[in-house]
Amino acid sequence: MHPNADNAIAARFDTVIYDLDGTLIDSARDMGLAVSRVLADHGLPAITDDEARAYMGEGSKVTMRRAFAKHGRALDEADLSAVTREFVRYYAVDPVRHTRAFEGVAETVTRFNRLGLRQGVCTNKFEGPARTILEGLKLMPPISDVAGADTFDVRKPDPGHILKLVQRMGGRADRCAMVGDSIHDVEAARRAGIPAVVVSWGYTARPAHELGAQAVIQRFDALPDALVQIAAS
Repeated sequence: MHPNADNAIAARFDTVIYDLDGTLIDSARDMGLAVSRVLADHGLPAITDDEARAYMGEGSKVTMRRAFAKHGRALDEADLSAVTREFVRYYAVDPVRHTRAFEGVAETVTRFNRLGLRQGVCTNKFEGPARTILEGLKLMPPISDVAGADTFDVRKPDPGHILKLVQRMGGRADRCAMVGDSIHDVEAARRAGIPAVVVSWGYTARPAHELGAQAVIQRFDALPDALVQIAAS
């Protein structure tokens, strides 16, 4: 990143908020294994990594509903809550065995840290496993805080999920950017009045360019340039 780009980013932004799964990390194998253990408990076949990616992105309940629906099993709310709790228990045992950060993530968050930017994660994954993963991958620090599905009384696409995290971190919403991979990320950012950057490799059935973000990046290390472009707009 050119020093002028550094200056432009620091002048416009004081906080960057990231989604987690499909944005910073590829967690599909570990998530899929936990889902498959629940399915096995109910006499159903395992899912593939690609199916796990397709089912993720909108929270654990949606993931479990999709996994059971694949086998023709419709769940009422009570059963869905029960299998989701089973999934969370399995997943929490070792959520970082196969999970890795995408290329360029570590270098980019380190660079932003040197610029003095606050960095947080806003995810519909539960906060505990999210922190375990970030710490295990040595991304926390420089990422300093996490808001999970169970952190506040709201979750994405509610804008309060992002705004409450930014406030807790001591940042300013008018100097914040959101980086994600799904319509939930873009919608939450839009409703919060925050510009959004979407990654092209995320866990979403809809193409990234259709989500309505201010920028789409093909590599994580392109994020600084995307923020410079947003700052200039």
